[in-house]
Amino acid sequence: MAKARPRHRKSSKLTRRAGRRRPSLPHNFGFLLHPMSLEDVAKKYKIATKVSPKVVGTVLKRRRPFVIARISGVKSLTGVRAPGRFGVVPLLPEQFLTLDEDFVIDKVVKACKVCAKDGARIVGLGAFNALVGDGGRAVAQRAGVPVTTGNTYTVAVALEATRKAAEEMAIDLGSSTVAVVGATGSIGGLCARALAPEVGRMVLLGRNAERLADVAKHVRALAAGDVTTGTDVRSGVRQADVIVTVTGAAGAVIEPEDIRPGAVVCDVARPRDVSEKVAASRDDVLVIDGGIVEVPGNVNFHVDIGLPKGMALACMAETMILALEGRYENFTLGKEISIERMTEIEELAKVHGFKMAGFRSFERALDAADISLIKSNATRRLARV
Repeated sequence: MAKARPRHRKSSKLTRRAGRRRPSLPHNFGFLLHPMSLEDVAKKYKIATKVSPKVVGTVLKRRRPFVIARISGVKSLTGVRAPGRFGVVPLLPEQFLTLDEDFVIDKVVKACKVCAKDGARIVGLGAFNALVGDGGRAVAQRAGVPVTTGNTYTVAVALEATRKAAEEMAIDLGSSTVAVVGATGSIGGLCARALAPEVGRMVLLGRNAERLADVAKHVRALAAGDVTTGTDVRSGVRQADVIVTVTGAAGAVIEPEDIRPGAVVCDVARPRDVSEKVAASRDDVLVIDGGIVEVPGNVNFHVDIGLPKGMALACMAETMILALEGRYENFTLGKEISIERMTEIEELAKVHGFKMAGFRSFERALDAADISLIKSNATRRLARV
């Protein structure tokens, strides 16, 4: 007698079909990238090297956001894992600044939704994605998934790097002039407030004098020394022993001739605020890439993000930390970030095993010998002045 067919076969087929979709797993995150240059576009679309930049820009405007790679190996010290994915907003930095803001916000929102559909329960807004719509607030209202700019942990890591770099260069912050470039932004403003009690003098630099004056009021309430403001960035940084720079400019704002011998510059901005000419012509200053951390576990991004294996930008790391912690909330949005919230994300980073990476300068690792040579070069140059 023939065997009866299993009664569950039909549902089994449905199960197999559903299994082809990526489930929304716990501790799952997304992070939004965008091309930083035409060279980045050419990595995926070779034809970008054969047509005009204007044509490339037009094509990017029409391109829908997409997932470019999935992230594996992020593992907390607690044993929790957090798979992720990189979503791409196909716009160049200058397009974020020049296109209609509603159009750009719509692109970023769609990218968040693409990541959410792929399983993300929180999405980080990287680079210029974090600037639009009042620092991500407009995106958060429409994304359908919690978002964060990652700026809180970025500040924490940048400040740690700046303090350590100043110590290595024998700079006493308490008697030094510190310049914050981009002080009216969320990262720059928090950097200024956090450093104000520690430094001899602070120079706040930005494009908008009225907004600078407002920031200065808050900084002066915390400052140990004098606080001044200026809209001439290059003139302002020439006064400084330590510079923290984090503007939203599409190109360099600090050139080789702007930096004092022996100074420390922490460049948190992407694209960079410090001209690459500095790397070639100023061997007497310490320029460090701000906001770079080591990720716990055996992380594999499956795409080149311009950093060595196991390292990530702090804004990415904040998104990972929140996913590992199960904190699916709009953690960092807008221009106001509190010191209390920065302390909170620092503690969570320690719990899960994230820490500041060693010093890097223009994508190159620096060791003690490199820093010693910079100090010697600075001493010789100052002796000739």
